[in-house]
Amino acid sequence: MFKKLTGKKRMLALGGVAAIAVLLVVLIGSLVFRVDAARAQEIALAATGGGEIVAQEIDREGFWNEYSYDIRNGDVWYEVEISPFGSVTGMESNQASYGYWD
Repeated sequence: MFKKLTGKKRMLALGGVAAIAVLLVVLIGSLVFRVDAARAQEIALAATGGGEIVAQEIDREGFWNEYSYDIRNGDVWYEVEISPFGSVTGMESNQASYGYWD
């Protein structure tokens, strides 16, 4: 296929094929390693030491979902954010008082 091309044209063609191959690897990797909502819930609950999910939000951005959970564990309320690949990107906690998040 590239035997008829010479010099710069051959290098450009090889570069284009390499760029497409890299993009495909990145796309496939992002689809394989992303977490679904059930796994994101498990990660959020593990980060808070258990509890009950009282609210959730899924932010869809292209191929990726970002997850946010409000979790109550005893008297403590947590807001946990999970990245599309399963890492905790944010976590806040507050001691519950009457009327808080009710």
